[in-house]
Amino acid sequence: MKIVVIVRQTPDTEAKIAANSSGNGIDETGLKWILNPFDEFAVEEAVKIKESTGAEVVILGIGPDRALETIRTALAMGGDSAIHIKDENFGATDSYATAKLIASKIKAMGDVDLILAGKKWIDEESGQVAIQVAAELDIPQATIATKVDVDDAAKTVKVQSEIEGGQRIIELNFPALVTAERGLNEPRYASLPGIMKAKKKPLEEVTVDAINLEELGLAQENLGADGSRYKIDNIDIPVINRSLNVLKGGNSDMVESAEVQAAAENLTKLLREEAKII
Repeated sequence: MKIVVIVRQTPDTEAKIAANSSGNGIDETGLKWILNPFDEFAVEEAVKIKESTGAEVVILGIGPDRALETIRTALAMGGDSAIHIKDENFGATDSYATAKLIASKIKAMGDVDLILAGKKWIDEESGQVAIQVAAELDIPQATIATKVDVDDAAKTVKVQSEIEGGQRIIELNFPALVTAERGLNEPRYASLPGIMKAKKKPLEEVTVDAINLEELGLAQENLGADGSRYKIDNIDIPVINRSLNVLKGGNSDMVESAEVQAAAENLTKLLREEAKII
């Protein structure tokens, strides 16, 4: 069995995000990058399946040079080999073009039984790429998995998902794609021996220039240089202004006082006219 895990490098969840000087992207100066948290669940599940079935696990990532660190983290967790689709303009590439690039590489790999990915990328809050990859490959998919059971002999995967009002269980024939939800498993840490071994594991680099964009329908005149259907003109970081308004109303023993009554009326007015919550 061959399993492909799609991974992405995202800013650390604790990172302070700021716009760059051009205003059309984020300032990456001093930014810490990590393996997308939901992709960790996908990698862990792939490794667990490998441990029980002897499957081969291939890590597939797309992004600039720095994405190699994330790919090697996934290898250190237990992946066998990796593919890096190198795209320096990745931050401006939309999900449509990204999915086509990833799907084209998976298709070229030949027999792939199972594709795993996180349910979404936390930097863009986007869960579109994985399901678009399934559409490009014309294979069945199941999303937000909280339990995955693989039957290697029958070439099927049974996926359980938590939905409003209960659970959903779907059985898919291989090849299939599954996206991982939080709670699917407990991702292991990349051990020091694992990190050292990851440096020696096979890693194929593919530049976007080496991919025939015309064949993928990404070289049309109305698309960007990398096949994107949109471009980012401006990014605004929301500014949250916090203020404190203390209303004096006497102490708790004076609940009937005129001062407390006035404070209550003032509070009601503020909640209605300024906070607009009543």
